[in-house]
Amino acid sequence: MARPIMFDINDDIVTHRDLQDKGAWCNHGEEKEEVFIENYGQQLELIINPAKQTNRYAPDISDISGEKLSDLKTQNTPFFTAARYGSDPQFTVTFNRNDADRYREEHSDIDIYFWVDWIAVRYFKESTNPYFGDTNIQVNPMQGVWKVSFQDLDSIIQNSPLHTYQQRVNDNRGNAPDSYLIDLRYLQRVI
Repeated sequence: MARPIMFDINDDIVTHRDLQDKGAWCNHGEEKEEVFIENYGQQLELIINPAKQTNRYAPDISDISGEKLSDLKTQNTPFFTAARYGSDPQFTVTFNRNDADRYREEHSDIDIYFWVDWIAVRYFKESTNPYFGDTNIQVNPMQGVWKVSFQDLDSIIQNSPLHTYQQRVNDNRGNAPDSYLIDLRYLQRVI
C-alpha cells in the first residue's frame, strides 16, 4: 500500500516521528506549552499551570491569577482527508474523544486553545489502483490561536464527524482511538 507523503511550503518532505508513540508526543507537547507561553503568554495573560510541576496530566495552562484553567492543543498538520467527512482541511483540527469525556467528568469549565501552524501544506498519495488517480491535497499556510470554552466545544462536537484511527484499532499504548473533526471557523480566533 502506498504511504502518503507530506510537503512543507518549500516542497520539502515533512516527516513525523512514530505517530503512535504517545510518550514522545506527550514530551513534545510539554515543550510546545513552554514555547506557546513564551510567544503568547503575556498577550493572552496565561502561564503554565503551576500544578504541572507535580502532575504532568494537570491542565496545561492557567490565567495569570491561577483561577481559570485551560488546555493547549497544538496542531501542525492539517487533517488533509477531512473532505471525506464533508469538512475543509484548511480549517479542520482534531479533538480526541477521550479528552472530551475527561473534561466532562473533571474540568467542564476549562477553556481550550488550539494553536495552529500548518507546517505540512500538501499531501500526496500515489494510487495503487490504475483506475483512480493519485491523491494530491493542498492547503494554504496558516498560523493562529483559537479559543473556545469546553462547554461550547462540547456543543460543537455533538454535530462534528468522528474519525477512528485505523492504526489504533488494537492500540495498547494509551493512544486515543478516535477524534472529532472541528472546524476552526466555529471558534474565536484570539491571535
